[in-house]
Amino acid sequence: MFKNKEAFLFDLDGTLLTIETDQFLKYYFGALSSKFEDLCKKQDDFIKLLMDSTEKMIKNDGSRSNQQAFMEAFMEKIEVKSKEEAAKIKERFDQFYQNEFVALEKHFEIDRENPLEIIEYLKNKDKKLVLATNPLFPKEAVEKRLSWTGINPADFELLTHYENMSYAKPNPNYYKEILGKINVNPENCLMIGNDLKEDAVAADLGIATLIIEDKLIERGACDYPIEWRGSLREFKELLKKEI
Repeated sequence: MFKNKEAFLFDLDGTLLTIETDQFLKYYFGALSSKFEDLCKKQDDFIKLLMDSTEKMIKNDGSRSNQQAFMEAFMEKIEVKSKEEAAKIKERFDQFYQNEFVALEKHFEIDRENPLEIIEYLKNKDKKLVLATNPLFPKEAVEKRLSWTGINPADFELLTHYENMSYAKPNPNYYKEILGKINVNPENCLMIGNDLKEDAVAADLGIATLIIEDKLIERGACDYPIEWRGSLREFKELLKKEI
C-alpha cells in the first residue's frame, strides 16, 4: 500500500493534530470575536458573519486566492467602503493570528508522540510530505497549529493555507491544485485524513485514501473508496511494516 507512493498528504485537525474540531472552533470563535466587539456586540452575530464569509471561501472557484474570497465577503458584509478601512480590518486579523492565536493550545490535550514519529519516519524515507489541511486559515495559523504536535513545518514540501490555495475541501479541484504544486501523479499519492467526505473525495482524482478513526467525521454515508481505516497508532505500525 505504501512502498511505491511518492507523496503523503496529511490532514491536520483530527488527524495529525488530535483535537476535536468543534472544541477548537469554540475557543477560536471566542478569542477572535473579542477583536471585533465594536463591529458585532453579540458573539453569535460575529460568528454568523465569520461563517457566512468562510462559506464564500469554501465555494471559491479558483479565480482568486481563498484569502481574497474570504476578505471580499467579510468586507462586503460589514459594508467597508474604502481601501484604508479594509486594510485596518485585515490588520486586526493579522494581529490576532500573530499574537492571540498561539495561546489556544492551552485548551487541548494533544498526542505528540504518534504524529511526530510518523512524520520523522517518512522524512527519513525521503517521501514528499504535504499538509493538506483545509485552506481556510493563514499560513501563520496553520504553522502554529502544526507546531502544537511538535512537528516542524519545514518538514513539509507544501502546507496549504488561504494565501496559497484557490479551492477548498470538499472540492476535488483542491487536490488537483496540490498535485500541480508538487508535480506528482495521483496514483503516486496517499491522502490520510479523518473526514469521510472532505478527505475521502481525493479518491475522485485517483488518490488512494486512508482514514484515521480516532476523531472520525462521517457526514452521512461515504461514497468514496477507502483503502484502509484505523487509529493513528495502527497507521504508524502499518507504515513501519510496509516501508
